[in-house]
Amino acid sequence: MSDDRRIAGRGVVASLGLALIAATAAFGAVLGATLPDQLGVTEIVLLTVVVPISPLTLAVYGAVAMGTALATAVLVVEAASQFDEDAV
Repeated sequence: MSDDRRIAGRGVVASLGLALIAATAAFGAVLGATLPDQLGVTEIVLLTVVVPISPLTLAVYGAVAMGTALATAVLVVEAASQFDEDAV
């Protein structure tokens, strides 16, 4: 009784990336819920935009920031793999 399912590399990377984005969003939500009570800060300034601190805004910020970082890393790896001589 062997299971012939295999885990594909791209699927694993995508799953881990989504899990990392979700974890970052959850951490941002926790931070947004506790930061105003601990420090008394109610808003932050990102470049020229004033953003109120709430669990939703910090969760979105964390997810977008992590998604952007991971997408950039994937694009760099894809671009570098174009120069690999042994690639098929």
